[in-house]
Amino acid sequence: MSDVSKTTINLPSDLKKELKIMAIREDTSLSGLILKMINEGYEARKNKNSDEDII
Repeated sequence: MSDVSKTTINLPSDLKKELKIMAIREDTSLSGLILKMINEGYEARKNKNSDEDII
């Protein structure tokens, strides 16, 4: 990552614990996991919106 901007989010404690466990299982950091999930969601929305433009 060349250009990074720090942000803060509030997560329910139970969700944070589950995400930490998931990150450990995937051998990544919590930040890395959340960034991956955001990128996947972003791409899915972008692709969905592109498909809707065709209709």
